[in-house]
Amino acid sequence: MLKLAIKNLAKKNNIIFYISLLFFIFLIFCSIFPEQIAPKNPNLTDFGSILLGPSESNYLGTDQLGRDILSRIVYGSRISLSIAFFCSIISLILGGIYGLISGIYGGVLDEILMKLVDVFYSIPDLLLVSIFILIFGKGLLGITLALSLLSWMRIARITRASVMELKNQPFIINAKISGFSKIHIMFKELLPNLVGPLVVTFTFTIPSSILAESTLSFLGIGISPPDISWGLMANSGWQGLRSYPHLIINPCIAIFFSTLCFLNIGNYMKKRFI
Repeated sequence: MLKLAIKNLAKKNNIIFYISLLFFIFLIFCSIFPEQIAPKNPNLTDFGSILLGPSESNYLGTDQLGRDILSRIVYGSRISLSIAFFCSIISLILGGIYGLISGIYGGVLDEILMKLVDVFYSIPDLLLVSIFILIFGKGLLGITLALSLLSWMRIARITRASVMELKNQPFIINAKISGFSKIHIMFKELLPNLVGPLVVTFTFTIPSSILAESTLSFLGIGISPPDISWGLMANSGWQGLRSYPHLIINPCIAIFFSTLCFLNIGNYMKKRFI
């Protein structure tokens, strides 16, 4: 009975993973080829169709300027996903190298590097990212760098913890006895064994970056018009929540399902690699 339940659960998890994977592929296609999917020009204004609800001509309705919301969601995926992916990649590289150095060298250097991480952790996220945005600017590059410098610390801690577990393994000790340098040990011996945890961490960083970008844009310190992002759409629609709920509900649904998609993929990867 227990085996059957476990088998059914595994089958259910596989189905959820494949559905999430298909949705992920669809999101990537939307972000790369929005012109092929969006039914209309996202910036085309129609003052005769302002604040319309869902209809045959506008499947998700229109906004304050008569622009098609579905088209804007499709085009908004480009910026929202681009920031999430590049932020995750930069965080992975910075945090991974930082954690490798801290874990392999140990001692005083390890304490200094981890204390520096603790200092960053002690600063509220919103305050820290606001400082970074003030330095780098509110554009696409500035938001990406700001969120990257906010996300790398968790990856650094995970990488360091994994290195601390591996550094006393026989194959690492043999490499040290053989006279290999620490750089060689880091990138040739340790890094291949960290691919699994790092890939899982990467998949979990993407949804958190999507939420972070959406939150910043919603608060007015993220992406600015004429660029389109899901958070910016929610920001422009929240004031009409009672009268025109579709303005904020539709971009929030896009944020929710994209985040859920990456979380499901991350959970599946975690079970497979860790």
